[in-house]
Amino acid sequence: MMNTARTIQKIILSCFAIFGIGGYFLSSQPAYACATCDVYQQALEQEFQTHQNWMDNQWWSKNVQPALKKSSDENRNVSMFETVIYGVFLDVQNLMSAQRAVQELSTNTLKNYTVSDTICKFGTLSRSLALSQSKANANQLIMAKRSMNRQLGQKNLASDEGEAADRSARLKQFQSDYCDQKDFGSGMKSLCTGTPADTRLNMDINYTRAVDTRNSLDIDFTDTKATNDEKDILALANNLYAHRVFDRIDARSLGQGGNTQSTFLDQRAIVAKRSVAENTYNAIVGQKSAGGTGSQAYMVKVLEALGLNNTDAKKYLGDAPSYDAQMEVLTKKLYQDPAFYASLMDSPANVNRQYAALQSFGLMQKRDIFETVSRSEILMSLLLEMEIAKYQDNIQNRQN
Repeated sequence: MMNTARTIQKIILSCFAIFGIGGYFLSSQPAYACATCDVYQQALEQEFQTHQNWMDNQWWSKNVQPALKKSSDENRNVSMFETVIYGVFLDVQNLMSAQRAVQELSTNTLKNYTVSDTICKFGTLSRSLALSQSKANANQLIMAKRSMNRQLGQKNLASDEGEAADRSARLKQFQSDYCDQKDFGSGMKSLCTGTPADTRLNMDINYTRAVDTRNSLDIDFTDTKATNDEKDILALANNLYAHRVFDRIDARSLGQGGNTQSTFLDQRAIVAKRSVAENTYNAIVGQKSAGGTGSQAYMVKVLEALGLNNTDAKKYLGDAPSYDAQMEVLTKKLYQDPAFYASLMDSPANVNRQYAALQSFGLMQKRDIFETVSRSEILMSLLLEMEIAKYQDNIQNRQN
């Protein structure tokens, strides 16, 4: 602005110098007219200086400059407020997105990792299954060993002196424990020496009552206590397998060789064949023998849900449910309750867990079926070998 004022001053002074002053603008005496140019120039400069001071100190400093500052502050405040609004919206958007992600993860966690009661039921019902299976295998082996010792005449057994002693001991046991006086038109009165309970009559020959219809037997050959079920099972085994044991061969004659040794080997071959046949019986009894008690209370609840009272449920399972009884609950009884199918209306993860549990029980069933089929194949191979043995004997006799 200072440069502009000075430029205007120079232009005006030039005009005064050309045309003169004092009203004689068209005078022909420029020297006289410009006699007072310095005065006018000073006056004009003073006016311009005054005007400049007014513009600097009054118009600009007190009016324009504060107004511009206020306008800039307002524009800045509006811009900053708008930026804050945008920032708040962004913060809220990020916060809502984070909360939504956390809620989705929490929902997925609750849906996928919250285990239903049905899965816990599978776990508690099978908690003693492995122990029951181990006991079943142990009882099976003990029964097989006992049968072999009986046929081979081990000491401290009724058959250690031969067939006569074995028959005598079995007859005494029948008279005291299994004899029914009403049999043969009450003709057994003179033979029976004891008065057994109705539940034990003829249990030494009745496989259905002794084994087949029983879910759990009070059998545990790993302890020293002899129960009625153990006596009944062994008496039934004596009648079914090796009904007639071999007479004992004298040790002196056995050492002399000849036909005695051949007879002894033939006897052992027969014992081996009998053990194969008896193995199926031992396996069935082993699976029905007393198992673990860890899941007995929970299995009683399953049967109570089906309508049985507490007493009947415990009688059905036994005090120590066997492997066979536990598998029946896990693979059959559990799915007769409509509540099981209602429990399938659950999250997909829990349904998949239940499916995996059912598959595990299915694999156990398939394993049991495989073992049963294997025993059947062994029996078939034994029958085939016995048939072939006849032709082998004929061929050897012809050669001799």
